[in-house]
Amino acid sequence: MRKLFRISTLAALGLGAAAFTAQAQEKAFGLVAGANFATINGSDISDGSGTRTGFVGGIFFAIPVGGGNWSIEPEVLYSMQGATYDNEFFDGTYAVDYVRIPVLVKWAANPGGKGFYVMLGPSVGINVSCNDSGTYKPTDTDYDGSCEDEDGIQAKTVFSGDLGAGYSFGRFGLEGRYGFDWGDAFEVVDGGEGIDAKNSVISVMLRWTK
Repeated sequence: MRKLFRISTLAALGLGAAAFTAQAQEKAFGLVAGANFATINGSDISDGSGTRTGFVGGIFFAIPVGGGNWSIEPEVLYSMQGATYDNEFFDGTYAVDYVRIPVLVKWAANPGGKGFYVMLGPSVGINVSCNDSGTYKPTDTDYDGSCEDEDGIQAKTVFSGDLGAGYSFGRFGLEGRYGFDWGDAFEVVDGGEGIDAKNSVISVMLRWTK
């Protein structure tokens, strides 16, 4: 049921964005893909938290507003996030993946042509998997399982802020972004108590506009 709800929500948001886009003049859509450099910050994170490198990519719609340099860009992305950790007892990786739906406000110096652009806006991240794997150093024992089974926690739907900048070469572009959660990204399975841990991710992506 939980997965069905996620899929239904994603489909509804995607169709809504497509319908809204279809009504806009000079509409455009395209693809973005690249790499995430993600970590998790907070007082409840073990010492030695490091960066997990993963894929990020998906589709976007560009909706011009104001008849000038501004546009609204809803996106649907698959985003591999999480963190690595290495401390006295454990060496491993939290692999936390999301379907993320940013809605970005974009300003471009030269819409449709070569030039710099900046963007910012909110994002919702629907968790699709959370896995904890690594080695228990004292006994050199490997472990690999869901966050629920290994740690008694589960990843939540997160609300984030995204900001970034890039350069457009026409149909192609190169951009960098920084995303940060506004609230706790995890909670205790049984009690639903929040855990002080938030996603932080730097993304480097290529963009293609149809």
